[in-house]
Amino acid sequence: MALVQSKQIVSRMPVPSLDEANEPIYIFGEYVVPAGGLAINDVIEMGGVSPNMRVIDAIVHNTACGASATFDLGILSRSYGVTTGTARTCGNEFIAAGDMNATTVKRLTKSVTTDLVGATENPADDTLGWGIKVTGAVYPAAAVIRATLVVMSK
Repeated sequence: MALVQSKQIVSRMPVPSLDEANEPIYIFGEYVVPAGGLAINDVIEMGGVSPNMRVIDAIVHNTACGASATFDLGILSRSYGVTTGTARTCGNEFIAAGDMNATTVKRLTKSVTTDLVGATENPADDTLGWGIKVTGAVYPAAAVIRATLVVMSK
């Protein structure tokens, strides 16, 4: 299992803040699959989300990734941006077994009723990573994966 990160994380874009926000905000991530593709159980960290945020929608759109390409979209283990130490896993809190075989748009498929909880390093106010786990078939090189998390203040 490999961990890769969206271009927004690699370029160190800050996690959006909800300070004085009365409207939903959108957290966007994009990843272009490199030569060699991505294998089953690889994780793409798309962005960060603070525990004071409530997820209200999730959107994934992509170029075609192959006949049996599927994914989970959820919260990653450990703190946002961590690339060293223990391997990170990705849950399916927002979408489970989503289909990436064709160029399509996927929306939140689960009711998000539990609040986000920080990682073990700092559970009270830790920024969490969110992203995609490859669950079926190898994603081909040059495939473009974009994801948007829509959040509001709790």
